[in-house]
Amino acid sequence: MHDLIDRLEWHSHKETEAGHLRQIKDVVYDAEDLLDEYNYYALKVKVKASKNLGQDHLHEPFLEFLGNVNFGGKFRKVMEIQERLKHVFDQSNSLGLHKTPKKFDKIVRPETCRVLDEPDEIFGHEKELEDLKQKLRVRGHKRGRPVACSTTAEARRTELLVLPIVGMGGVGKTTMAQQICVDGVVRNHFNNCIIWICVSDEFEVNRLTRDVLKSLGVKLQDSDTRDTLMVNLRDSVKSKKFLLVLDDMWDDVLKDEKGWRTFHRTLSNGLEGSMILVTTRSSKVANLVSNSNHYELKGLQHGVFWNFFKLCAFGSVQSWSNSCRNRPELERIGEAILPKLKGSPLAAKTLGHLLKSNLSIEHWEDILKSELWRLEQEETDILPALRLSYVYLPQYIKRCFSICAMYLKDHKFEKDFLADIWVAQGYVELENAPSCFDDLLNRSFFQKAAGEHGTYVIHDLMHDTAQLVSKDECFIIQHSLSFFEPQFPDSEESKNLPHIHSLRQAAGALSEYFHPFQMSSFLHVMHC
Repeated sequence: MHDLIDRLEWHSHKETEAGHLRQIKDVVYDAEDLLDEYNYYALKVKVKASKNLGQDHLHEPFLEFLGNVNFGGKFRKVMEIQERLKHVFDQSNSLGLHKTPKKFDKIVRPETCRVLDEPDEIFGHEKELEDLKQKLRVRGHKRGRPVACSTTAEARRTELLVLPIVGMGGVGKTTMAQQICVDGVVRNHFNNCIIWICVSDEFEVNRLTRDVLKSLGVKLQDSDTRDTLMVNLRDSVKSKKFLLVLDDMWDDVLKDEKGWRTFHRTLSNGLEGSMILVTTRSSKVANLVSNSNHYELKGLQHGVFWNFFKLCAFGSVQSWSNSCRNRPELERIGEAILPKLKGSPLAAKTLGHLLKSNLSIEHWEDILKSELWRLEQEETDILPALRLSYVYLPQYIKRCFSICAMYLKDHKFEKDFLADIWVAQGYVELENAPSCFDDLLNRSFFQKAAGEHGTYVIHDLMHDTAQLVSKDECFIIQHSLSFFEPQFPDSEESKNLPHIHSLRQAAGALSEYFHPFQMSSFLHVMHC
């Protein structure tokens, strides 16, 4: 069932799959709760046994558990969950969902190319473009004269340099790589030998090699073996200074390090100055393909981002000025929306599209007050793009990330404290918790908090993603005062709490004082 959940999450943008996913998670989590309950009583037996309280006391936890699961006779609670599991299993099997491939549809994740989709996509990041050109060892030239380079065998490199561009989804890595490819100085430097490969979620060496050879004009046979392909690749690049762009590389490459090294070593037969440019969300991938030559791409700076946002919302800065002259409130609302987007170009496009559809103040106010995860979005908007990062996670790490939806935005937390919560919830074993945290950090889900050693934050857009993926599994309290510490330990406020007669009343009364994590723990204890 866990495998089925994993498969369906790749296609949760579809209504049918999303509906089945909710049903399956509901019953699977109930089954897990039952097993947790069993383990709890088993632990009570061990504790009582260690205290030598006698055989009668050992029976108490067993009888208590038996009473909980056997109400109505015939282990009714167990049988109900078993029947529900069988029902959703058979239902999914009849629809062929067990064979659902673990990959996204092209509509959600279209193939990229070196050509910029829109002229305005080259807006901003001018400094970053120059920095990357320097790292690519591209130097300017005068009056269009090409930079001279050797064509002798002695000029070939012994090692091919790789430059990874690392950053979270939607920050503009692909767009930056496209800018590099269309830059005249870059094209001239590499003698117009620029090869673009969209790696996506399938790092397969033979496929990549074929794509490179096709880009170089080499005719191939379906029967070509890896050996034949590598020989062709070695011979095809030996007289060329090239730039190979591997766009959107994921952790699949980590499963085939040997294949990557063979591919990289074969390309090293090119002329001196040849390079590979990789875009990735994973610092693990960056560390594999390059030991130290990383470039972290961040969001646009405020001034540039503000102008870009105007462009997205109105099509031009002039249209923005004209509209704000007639409706001055729009500029105030736009300035209030901007910090939510954290400099992400894709987020600006997503919100710009929504704002442009209706220029009424009421519509803009609604978007300002809404969290991004609650807004309707197209398949290529910011949250679907970020959700890709989530779906690629192993199942147990998905659970660890989704519980972070209950954090307040911008809340600073410590690694060990969050890891303890994961262990307490049963999401991960104690010894695996640190590496789980590091995985999320390496994939840009978490970031180090500025100015405070040992603390971390979740990027606002990743926080929205956490709430999106967990919206059917938890409740979120919008207004809370503190994190894990009540505001009224010995205060007068504690005397004014209403009398509690039910769990629902308790949740309502305490939600004013406690952070969602506290409420989650409280409800869990009350339920048990």
